[in-house]
Amino acid sequence: MKTIRSIITVVFVLTLSTGFAQSFKYNIGQSKQIEIKNLVGEINIEEISGSQLIIEGANFPKKPARAEGLKSLYGNGAEDNTEIGLQVLNQGGIIEIQGASKKAEDAKYIFKVPKGVNVKIDYRSPFAKETIRVVNFSNELEISTLNRNLDLKNVTGPVVLNTTNGDINIAFSSINQEAPTSISSINGVVDITLPHSTPAKISLSTINGEIFTNFDINFEKKTKNGLSYIGGGQKINGTINGGGVDIKLSTINDNIYLRKK
Repeated sequence: MKTIRSIITVVFVLTLSTGFAQSFKYNIGQSKQIEIKNLVGEINIEEISGSQLIIEGANFPKKPARAEGLKSLYGNGAEDNTEIGLQVLNQGGIIEIQGASKKAEDAKYIFKVPKGVNVKIDYRSPFAKETIRVVNFSNELEISTLNRNLDLKNVTGPVVLNTTNGDINIAFSSINQEAPTSISSINGVVDITLPHSTPAKISLSTINGEIFTNFDINFEKKTKNGLSYIGGGQKINGTINGGGVDIKLSTINDNIYLRKK
């Protein structure tokens, strides 16, 4: 009896592992930009080699048998051309991805993006409900959210992130020195980790929070009436490791943490 139960358990696990995720592949050609919008399901981004965008979708059930030969219609006018609830189109060299099924709202997506392709995500819907996660990404990244957190690991940027009611946590593997990085939240923590040798010109600003760091900052000094001063309030400008690319971190109602590793 125990053996039978074990067999049933193994079959059940195998069924979950093989049937849980579906994938869609898209040849991006010469495109260097991917834009994700009108999507409220879970979004995960990672970088891969090759020339194909691979999208893996989980928690997305197959369409009912009665719908065979029919296409799914969605409120924004998008049509599912992926079989995982998304519409993927090349619009003038930009790969546009958006939700195209009601069931996509509860799905989990992993976007595996070829190296050298930038990503822009508009996740500002009030119905978006998941943290956006990005790992091992060396291209440009731009993300806007309303009420969700952002969690990035092993990225290089340049990065432009903003959220209204969410925390931002980023661990950079290095900092791209070609373009500035700007990270802001209104009601959330901004927690950033940089390699200890990163050269940068930094601007840190919070109104109702505090600023914490273990970097040695060369503060930007000004003079007033012949006296030197750094300035009042929770706004700091300065350089680390002799200065380099501009890095701007800001929040209004929480703290900023700038860490070195």
